Amino acid sequence: MSKYSDEIKLKIVLEHRNEKIGWRRLKRKYGITGSLIKQWIWQYELYGKFTKPTQHFSGEFKLKVLNYQQEHNLSDYKTALIFGITHSSTIGAWRKKFITGGKEALFRERGRLTKMPKKSLIPNKPREEWTEQEELAFLRMENAFLKKYLALVQEEEKQQQAKEKEKSQLSEN
Repeated sequence: MSKYSDEIKLKIVLEHRNEKIGWRRLKRKYGITGSLIKQWIWQYELYGKFTKPTQHFSGEFKLKVLNYQQEHNLSDYKTALIFGITHSSTIGAWRKKFITGGKEALFRERGRLTKMPKKSLIPNKPREEWTEQEELAFLRMENAFLKKYLALVQEEEKQQQAKEKEKSQLSEN
């Protein structure tokens, strides 16, 4: 649910339009962040109404939005306005998913990817009393965890190096 009613949004937008009051003055007058006021003004100018938050977007829609943004070289904010997406950070999250997981990541449903095992693999007794099977299961689990952790650390290092390289290239220009 929106924190601000459509009536207050419309009042602010019409005040901006009719009385030629800038968003900075409206920000001070109503105590609302300037980015929200600008968003309402642009939404009203584009659609004649205010967009409602959407909880779910299809994978096709996400891909379409990212492609359109890329083709027209738009910011997340302007792209969100064009497609009626309430929060521009949503587009940034989609881009991150696309970069890290590819096209398939945009089509995955939200929530857990795998179900948690019903029974813990770690026995609820001192380690000295574990059977061979229990110890083997624990060691396999520990090994899988360490592999995933190492992969994440390496990925973060690659991203950090890419950022540093990009910064150094920008500073050289």
